Amino acid sequence: MPSEAVSLALAASLYPPALAAVIALARGTDVKLRVVLLVAAAYATVLVTGVLMLVLFRDLGSSEHAAREPAAAAYVLGGVALLGLALRLHRRPSARSQARSEQPVGPSRVDRYLQSRRLILVLGVVLYVVPSPIYIGVVKVIADTDEPAGVQVAQLAALLVLMLWMIELPMILLLVAPVRSLAVLEAVNAWFSSHGRLLGELAAALVGLYLLVVGVVALT
Repeated sequence: MPSEAVSLALAASLYPPALAAVIALARGTDVKLRVVLLVAAAYATVLVTGVLMLVLFRDLGSSEHAAREPAAAAYVLGGVALLGLALRLHRRPSARSQARSEQPVGPSRVDRYLQSRRLILVLGVVLYVVPSPIYIGVVKVIADTDEPAGVQVAQLAALLVLMLWMIELPMILLLVAPVRSLAVLEAVNAWFSSHGRLLGELAAALVGLYLLVVGVVALT
């Protein structure tokens, strides 16, 4: 398995909204089934989108010369997008200042989703249906290997287990000890509320710079 893909998968795994969704599920009833449904829907979504991108990249790669410039351009665009995201996160007001200026008005959209098992599946899809530039980079690295298609799909499936640890680990904790785990997850979520934006800035900036450099080198 390419080490580059592993590093990108770890960067793509930082997704605090998904952790918040799992914690919201843990506050309701029938916790174990609902959490498993969310994780299953999320995994199926990223696997399907990843396989579709993998097929696309393999088709483009069937002619290496013809695909070189589009692939390099995709790296450049992904890098620019992530650098723009890092800049936007840096300039956005902090969560604490927003919390002081905004008062909650009724249940959130996530809370409404969690009232139905069917909508929990929808939430799992909605959270992950749009692939991030980092995830696109993960798939591209796998597609650039010389492995057979079946091996590449298996590598992608294994990497997704790593990429979704922010919802898989809480799921395991809630399955084993739902009451005690909720307090731990609440504390972790509070930490991400305070530091998640900084982590997002660093991850977006570093991966964006990496993709930009790779794309420029490939183009030149």
